[in-house]
Amino acid sequence: MKRVAFILLSLFLLVTGCAPDYDEQEEVIQENQKNDKREKAIVAKYSISEDYYRPLERYKPGKARGVLMNQVANRLDIEEMEIGLRRHSKDVFDPEDYFFQEGQYLTEDMLYDWLERKLTQQQVNKLLEGASQELSEEELQRGLNPSLKDGATEEDYRDRPRYLSHILEQNFLQKNEDGTVEVEGISIGLALRSTYRFQPVKYGAYYYEQISREESLKQGKQLAQTVLERIRKIEALTDVPVMIALYRQEERGSMVPGNFMTKTTVKGSDMTIKEWQSIQEDYVLFPSDEAKEEHRDDSELIADFQAKIAEYFPNYIGVVGKGFYKDDELTKLTIDIPIEFKGKTEVIGISQYVYSLIVEKFPTYFALEVNIESHNGQESLIFREPGDEKPTVHIYGQ
Repeated sequence: MKRVAFILLSLFLLVTGCAPDYDEQEEVIQENQKNDKREKAIVAKYSISEDYYRPLERYKPGKARGVLMNQVANRLDIEEMEIGLRRHSKDVFDPEDYFFQEGQYLTEDMLYDWLERKLTQQQVNKLLEGASQELSEEELQRGLNPSLKDGATEEDYRDRPRYLSHILEQNFLQKNEDGTVEVEGISIGLALRSTYRFQPVKYGAYYYEQISREESLKQGKQLAQTVLERIRKIEALTDVPVMIALYRQEERGSMVPGNFMTKTTVKGSDMTIKEWQSIQEDYVLFPSDEAKEEHRDDSELIADFQAKIAEYFPNYIGVVGKGFYKDDELTKLTIDIPIEFKGKTEVIGISQYVYSLIVEKFPTYFALEVNIESHNGQESLIFREPGDEKPTVHIYGQ
């Protein structure tokens, strides 16, 4: 029997059924420390699920808030970098034992200084002329990306690509016996470009230089070591474990995000990265040549799904799918179905038909989300958790 669940009611019941009892929350004691690791906080007793970190009740925005939006062009990359870094952090900082907080140590000014390499023109000229030995070590290491003098040519830009676009920080705190919370771990994500976009002449044409995955890994690992050394100079972070992950961005207009390539964990007070752990993750667009070549069965499944909808629904526009693969296995599939809105009756009809196709054709080993949308916005949502035989449906406005 088909079941239609109204998600707003479900979410209401979920929230009210699992809502924190604020009367039972504990306010921890303020202890002023020079290293700024201990702080007063109200700790939420509950999280939405075991997959999420418990936050501190008084939200503190990251000190570099907004830099990610300015440095990374693709919104999908922005979302995946934040969510993915937290996902990989769980392997090091267990949500059962740690609280989550946005980064509080790498400030906006610090990041722009590291990324933009604010050297004087005279210092830049010395670098370009091969006279780097005349610069102090501090001057040479100040920027993580190379600088170019005014009037640099296209060749100059291609020879000195800016590999690094952003550094994302996340903090993980634990509660002490005296009731204070203290930073006991941080995660750092380095966003690396797959395409270097540059403009030698102001208001002139943009040029592009492709960066291979191998080069991203090589440069990213070198940059990670430099970032670690700088982090260790921050008094509060001299002896905390650090997890660092390298993220490879997609092109600016890509319909899927990039992916994390590798990660490492450095023990408290260690100054050197010793080993890297490869990450096998990928986002694949359906339909696409990549999907046909590397994931033929899934590609054919979605193509058949698309054909069935086209046969049934005259106002159908298309199907766009996004698959998330981990260790080459599909773990989540998101499908967007844009339609021409002709009334709620048609929305209900296509939602019911999609529901039946999912039950009949889609394996249950991966998470599934289908969004049916019109120019008015989202019309219905169909979702299913891994292992569930039947999905849940919500038709908006019903």
